[in-house]
Amino acid sequence: MFFYYFFKKNHANPLIKQIKVQTKTPIFQFSIKNCIFVFTNYVDIESVIEKIITYKQLIVNKVKNVFFLAICLGCLSGTAQDIHNSQFWMHPVSLNPAAVGFFDGNLRIGGYNRTQWRSITKPYQTVGIFADLPLAKRAWKQDLFGFGVMMDYDQTGDSKFTTINGNMLFSYAHALNRRNNSFLMGGISLGCVQRSWDYTALSFNEQYVDGMFDPKSPISETFTNSNFWFFDCGTGLQWFYQPTHNTFYQAGFSLYHLNRPSVTMLADRNVRLPVRYVFHLISSVGIDDKNVIIPSFYWAAQRNFRETILGAHYAFQLPIDGRGYLNKLKAGLYYRWKDALFTSFGAEYRRCTFSIAYDFNLSKLVKASHVRGGVELGFVYIFKKHKYIRKPSAIPCTVFDR
Repeated sequence: MFFYYFFKKNHANPLIKQIKVQTKTPIFQFSIKNCIFVFTNYVDIESVIEKIITYKQLIVNKVKNVFFLAICLGCLSGTAQDIHNSQFWMHPVSLNPAAVGFFDGNLRIGGYNRTQWRSITKPYQTVGIFADLPLAKRAWKQDLFGFGVMMDYDQTGDSKFTTINGNMLFSYAHALNRRNNSFLMGGISLGCVQRSWDYTALSFNEQYVDGMFDPKSPISETFTNSNFWFFDCGTGLQWFYQPTHNTFYQAGFSLYHLNRPSVTMLADRNVRLPVRYVFHLISSVGIDDKNVIIPSFYWAAQRNFRETILGAHYAFQLPIDGRGYLNKLKAGLYYRWKDALFTSFGAEYRRCTFSIAYDFNLSKLVKASHVRGGVELGFVYIFKKHKYIRKPSAIPCTVFDR
């Protein structure tokens, strides 16, 4: 579904009648203060509205694009976008389930916090955590099995539209050569998602009496439920190749919502969540022993929505400390196509990685956002139990070093 809102009710009401006539589709509407929201399944609704009346007569230019994004109540639509992060590399198990358990250590934990659109409306808040580990590393067969769990919490808008994801992830990785520097991995994700909203925080047409808003005035709209949950599943493949200690190449492709779950709070149970396709490329190119360039590419598609991120990090490798750790300082610049430019700064200290990013909004929403987007924090920590081995392992890859 798509929805639009109008500030002038005397203009909006006749417009809604014309939309019903021309599209011949059901219309669902309600008001918040002096704004009227219109929901419809008609795909080309924008061209219809443009033929009827000019946007400038109805919509304040400064904020007219805010709700075109259909973020607040995405649960009403099968085209709602998923939770996404700017620093996708900081949440590897969410990026691709095939990455679960593939690291040098015994346990990896991580998390992120993202706050967005504080300059426009009530800020959108997203929090996520994850943990994964290699269940079995079989050096003699050059493979490993991984297991992980992750949870995301997202809340948006005055209606407190909330999404909670909980997933279990399983993976398998196998070496493609005897040197153990090239791997092919596969993984699956199984979980449940809950979505809820508080419609009592909204206002409707009937609550305007003689031009005055009365919150106690009854409404005729009925809502069958204010929350629901559904099962979700996904899968992914990933390739990893590391020719030298500071150079590697990684490519992955993943699919989410393979079961096309029903995602609606209305009566129509045929509103399905479309499959999301994700492709990513990450590499590390060592210029010398201290300077490294890390270019990255991310592409995601979900029905009519597209997200493309392109950029790179510069990493400066500090001298190895007394415990044998290679610490790094990082700075990066990325561009999300037709949406935002964001910077990322981070550090790797021993087995902990910190990162912070800030989005500069460059989309059509810039008149309302004043270029201000969101702040995102991320961290990853790897636990590793050191074992003293008398004989050197026949497997050179550190992934098998236990």
